[in-house]
Amino acid sequence: MLRCSWKRWLLVGLSAAAVGAGVGHAQGNETQSYDRAFFERFAPQTALDMVEQIPGFTVRAPDEDERGLGQGGTNLLINGERITSKDTDVLELLDNTPATAVERIEVFDAATLGVTGLTGQVANIIIVRNEMSGSFRYSPDFRDGTRPLLTSGVVSLTGKRGELSYTLGLSNRSSRGFEEGPEVVTFFDGSPPEFRDEVAEAKIEAPTITAAVEMPLGGRTTLALRGGGQALSVEQTEFSSGFDEGQRFSNFSTDEWSANGALELAYKRESGGTAKLIASQSYYDAPSTTRIEATDSPFFADFDAVFEREDVGGESILRTEYGWQDSKQNPWEIAAEAVYNFLESDTSLAVNDGVPDVRPTTTVEELRAESSITRGLSIGSKLAIQLSLAAEWSRIEAESGANLREDDFFRPKGLLTASYPIKKGLDLRARIERTVGQLNFGDFVEIVDLTEERDRGGNIDLVPEQAWESEIELQRNFTANEKVIFRLEGAIIEDRIERVPVESSTGQIVDAVGNVDGAQFASATIEGTVFTKRWGLDGGRIDFSGTRLSSVLDEPLDDGTLSDEDAQRQFSLVQEWAYALDFRHDIPQTTYAWGASVNNSARRTVYRIDEVSWAETPDPNVSVFFEHKDFFGLNLVVVADNLLNLEDVRERTIWDGPRFTSDLNRIESRERIDNQIFSFTLSGTF
Repeated sequence: MLRCSWKRWLLVGLSAAAVGAGVGHAQGNETQSYDRAFFERFAPQTALDMVEQIPGFTVRAPDEDERGLGQGGTNLLINGERITSKDTDVLELLDNTPATAVERIEVFDAATLGVTGLTGQVANIIIVRNEMSGSFRYSPDFRDGTRPLLTSGVVSLTGKRGELSYTLGLSNRSSRGFEEGPEVVTFFDGSPPEFRDEVAEAKIEAPTITAAVEMPLGGRTTLALRGGGQALSVEQTEFSSGFDEGQRFSNFSTDEWSANGALELAYKRESGGTAKLIASQSYYDAPSTTRIEATDSPFFADFDAVFEREDVGGESILRTEYGWQDSKQNPWEIAAEAVYNFLESDTSLAVNDGVPDVRPTTTVEELRAESSITRGLSIGSKLAIQLSLAAEWSRIEAESGANLREDDFFRPKGLLTASYPIKKGLDLRARIERTVGQLNFGDFVEIVDLTEERDRGGNIDLVPEQAWESEIELQRNFTANEKVIFRLEGAIIEDRIERVPVESSTGQIVDAVGNVDGAQFASATIEGTVFTKRWGLDGGRIDFSGTRLSSVLDEPLDDGTLSDEDAQRQFSLVQEWAYALDFRHDIPQTTYAWGASVNNSARRTVYRIDEVSWAETPDPNVSVFFEHKDFFGLNLVVVADNLLNLEDVRERTIWDGPRFTSDLNRIESRERIDNQIFSFTLSGTF
């Protein structure tokens, strides 16, 4: 596929020709600096532990679905440089770096940089690697109803040998899940209701190895290599029983693996500019199997079905950047990027031990080229602005059975951010951006969800979301380390990705992932950090956040006959509110600390053609911890989580056909209890 002419390949090759900037600051925008002594009270073991204790700072986690390397990613830099790798990300590197290697952390406004895509507050972690050092963490947990989790831990090494600096990490971020409770199914055809007792369990093992190496090649050239691999094993089971002795058992399992690598070659000119060439490659193979068995039920015959799926995919990226500062110390960056993504997906369904129905292979390929120019500038002594203009060309080719697609797109993009210190202790930041989203190629594939007894059609005609996004943020600093941030965000979205009716290859209208016009989103967030010394409790701090969200889109099922109330609805899975409150008290003149957390979020609703389902936890999640910072030379944290033994409440309302024109079929209501979790973490450095 992707039968591109030599002219298109020449465009991609030429668009990959320039390279990256260091950090520059606008005058009048104050940088906050936290040295190692500031973090000592928290007994951090890794650089990531230190970042998590920065007052009033929220890490924007990297999004694996971001479009290439040019969208900024997380708001963290290491030694003034962005880590331009999507898979071996900056959070892993910081978690693999002992706290003893961190000299200080600086926090400043993204608008003062020439780094494309960064917005809001940015933390720059200054790391000095000398002799070899390391860190480790072991984190078992125990929960009633399931086996103990004994395999979760991390060990890492970092150091310098000659001119070569390195960071190595080996981890298994495993987890367990458990829920149990009743389910009631109410039918609307006169049938008696079903009463079920259900138990659901999940087991995840994710052994991962990561490595990062950096070395000078002589003169002004530096080579950085990053890579890693992961073997992911997931097993989810659900057992239902109790309806007139009937039983149903479902099982989902996958054993997949992935590998990635990135190369970054940087050349610093004597004049001060920096050129970079970045190459990144990732690959994954993800086979999965879902099985369901139902026996002895008066409501249906004995039933056995197996759905198998195997996805093979990857991404190749070539990016170039060139960054410099002009005579007024304003940063500039020109960049270009070429990206190739692909997915091959095979599926089959076998019912009652019959011959498997092997579905046609679905293949998706995308080739994309993008160029951008970014300038940071100061207006007066206070106002800092970053302006980025970009454009991308992309070609998508997809095939599924007799369905074929070949499309070319050209999309402009851009970013404008501003930062202005209104007065001492009061800062204003703003952003407006034109974005293009990354497609999930898995949405092109038709799948069968045996556990929930539903089909999802494939849609090879998907296009990425495009949006005008805006943000305004006001930061109030009460002391050097206490701050409150208020943020308003909004977006006008084209081609919003939602569940829509799509015509299948057989001519049937099926539920699938598709595009919807006329979507809007808005949110208001308040977050911050205050220290309790102001109220007489020395050593305490409170971190808090709260968000209120609103969204609206045109109902995809509206044929012009729906009422105004039904013609629009909120986005699927967008929760209308969320909050979190964390308290920590480091007891002065001791090696002890304790604290508590409380958080909750609103109902999550999913809209389909013939179904509306929602899930919520009505009560907040409450946890407490106790920490011994010198437990035989190590750090020990004991945690009791889910103290209220939360209920997970879910409901599915299902119609015989499209929601607004069909009769009700049934309502499935369930309440499950997720038992308390008791865990400890033992960590240290060497």
